[in-house]
Amino acid sequence: MKLLGKDISASQLLQQISQRLAARGLEAPDEGPIRMDGAEPRVDPLAFNLDALAEHSDPTRALPLETHRGGVTGRAVVLAKWAFRKSCQIFINEALGRQQVFNGHVRDSYAQLSAEVKRLRSRVEELEAPAPAPRPVSPPKSKRPARKG
Repeated sequence: MKLLGKDISASQLLQQISQRLAARGLEAPDEGPIRMDGAEPRVDPLAFNLDALAEHSDPTRALPLETHRGGVTGRAVVLAKWAFRKSCQIFINEALGRQQVFNGHVRDSYAQLSAEVKRLRSRVEELEAPAPAPRPVSPPKSKRPARKG
């Protein structure tokens, strides 16, 4: 079944995708430390996600105050948001305390799972590595003395 039409072959498309991923350094995992040269730096998804979880695990930490309104109305909205945060922060912290604990458990679990994935990847690479060529075995030497006869 061809979903792309008759002018595009799936094998050529996959080859082009593979070439583009290789050009960005995304084709070869665990190649060594992340390099910053080339078109785009290679990102370790496990470390990136763990950093993001750690950065955003505290729901009581406020985001920057913003509004899409401009002028005096926009400044008034930002001032109202600031006043609400200052006056209600203790209630916000109380309401989101359990979420903060949960987020910490999720972050720690993700870290453990990431470490396990890395360990298993290295084990799979070790098992999939080509085995060294076997050395030729010489025939066993006979321990019996030759018969004189």
